Amino acid sequence: MQSPAKKPISPPVEIPEISTSFKKILVTTDFSAASCGAFQTALDFSKLFGAKLSILHVFEYTAEVPSPEGGMLVEMQDILQDAKNGLNALKREATKAGVSCEVAIRTGLASATIEDFIRTQHIDLTIMGTSALHGFERLIFGSTAEAVLRRSPTPVLTVGPRADSSSVPREERPVVFATDFHPTTMHAIRLAAAISAETHSPLHCLHVLPRAVEGGSYADVIPAILNEALHHLATTSGIVVEQPICATTYGSEVSNAVVDYARQQNAKLIVLGVRQASLMSTHTPAHIAYRIITEASAPVLTMAFHSPSNHFSSLAAACI
Repeated sequence: MQSPAKKPISPPVEIPEISTSFKKILVTTDFSAASCGAFQTALDFSKLFGAKLSILHVFEYTAEVPSPEGGMLVEMQDILQDAKNGLNALKREATKAGVSCEVAIRTGLASATIEDFIRTQHIDLTIMGTSALHGFERLIFGSTAEAVLRRSPTPVLTVGPRADSSSVPREERPVVFATDFHPTTMHAIRLAAAISAETHSPLHCLHVLPRAVEGGSYADVIPAILNEALHHLATTSGIVVEQPICATTYGSEVSNAVVDYARQQNAKLIVLGVRQASLMSTHTPAHIAYRIITEASAPVLTMAFHSPSNHFSSLAAACI
């Protein structure tokens, strides 16, 4: 008699090693108001971690029709020179603030060029600014910051249009880590714990429950179980955190609930794990994370993790 066939064992989820020592920080700039906020945040983080700062501008105008003489159009040359002048001004400001700094101009598609720079220059943390978005299509498909944070091999800190750019003062404003307990994204807690410890800030671990269970027969039981799970998650992050605060809240929109909680707590930073997946197959997690970025009053630090498609479930509607 043949023994029954064994069911194939799913391979374990591969969790990348997360560096919590930021020695090389990149800030991207297009010289917009959003980039100004990102630059100030980059100065704060560079001083906090004693990191070297790289300032990158991506020059995307080279696809224009060349002049008949074969060189760059005069108008393009002027724009390029303005960009060089702007970078040098930022370098002088960084140097005056006591931050070791270098500047770079690259050409090409912005998101791909930034990703290449992160890898080739061994960047530990990338900081980007983003403006308010208009319309669902732009929300999903139109953002350089969104493309980078989804594919970057290292953490990305995004300074949204409502964020306070004074992100890391040494004061008792908490770091908020929001999680849905997905086996990949929850590992971003190590980032939250590291920054909490470095800035001597309280660490808040947050999970959002659907409104449907609020006030029901399990109204007291479910938060108690989740709080215990959050506390376990915080205390096993590998970094010592004194008395992490674990909270559950209710919301029909996860993004609104996270943003509201962070605003109520006057958070200095929100930390999220996001999934390296196609936006076409995972609209909901993508737009939840990006709505948090564009609505939050604090910068948002994200770490993208690979997540095979079979790991997605109905829980995705409440995921970050």
